[in-house]
Amino acid sequence: MLGAATVGDRARRAGGDDVAAATRDARWAPRWQGWADWPLTPLTLAAAAVAVALDVASAWTGVGLGSVGGIAVSPGLPFALLAAATIGAARLGGARAARTAWREFALGGGAVLAVAVLADAGRLGRPAQSVGLVLDAAGEELVFRLAAVVVLGAVAARVLGRPWRTPRQWGAAPGFLALGGAAVVFSALPGHVEQMTGVTTILPFASVALLFGYVVLRTGALWPTVLVHALLNITTVAAWEGAASPTARAVIAVVALVALVTAADVAGRRLGLQQRVPDVIDLRAVTRPEPAGERRLR
Repeated sequence: MLGAATVGDRARRAGGDDVAAATRDARWAPRWQGWADWPLTPLTLAAAAVAVALDVASAWTGVGLGSVGGIAVSPGLPFALLAAATIGAARLGGARAARTAWREFALGGGAVLAVAVLADAGRLGRPAQSVGLVLDAAGEELVFRLAAVVVLGAVAARVLGRPWRTPRQWGAAPGFLALGGAAVVFSALPGHVEQMTGVTTILPFASVALLFGYVVLRTGALWPTVLVHALLNITTVAAWEGAASPTARAVIAVVALVALVTAADVAGRRLGLQQRVPDVIDLRAVTRPEPAGERRLR
């Protein structure tokens, strides 16, 4: 047993020496190891497709499930929740490991959102509207960062001949096609189109949609983007009503988005979704021992 352990230790040391030699001149950087590990089923995709179709139709027709504080509730929300349920709350950032990985963002972001909601509700005297803005953010994230992405990504993966039942196996092309398509659909909603007067107003919607979608599809966690989206909703309405300046709104948006990206990077490393890899591997630097038989023949 001791001899076998010694041989194993020597083999590991030799392997480590080879890696060090092959990557001597390389720069190591963290790299994401695929997309989210979500189990997808035909029911998931069917529910997601209906959610997106109903949400878009509701946005253009104005027909919905009523409102909370004057904020419309999409008829696609129940189907988006069904799609999320088939994946599971744990896979969407509810697992203990995920909560721990995002802990600083959860505490800090949650506190900021709570203060914003209370301040907004106190200012207006209409707490229902503040709650409605949070629910609206949750609904849009469920529909456009989950439902739309899984439908478009699974279809793209199937067309390209790749496994579609989990984003982890899609590869780069289906994932980026899904993110781009979902961002286009989100940006083209009538409420967003009304706010677009040129390139400078178009880019924010598309950029935020892409950023949110990327964070969700990389980390698998949905609630962090819901938190930031809700904060952006509240500050935007406050700016419209003159309770906050456009500059303050812009500063809050930039800080929130930077915090989200930073937290996603940290969470990815803690969860092992990012691994350090070298940019150069020089196999010529690896020394291979000659077989014992060849040494004897010389």
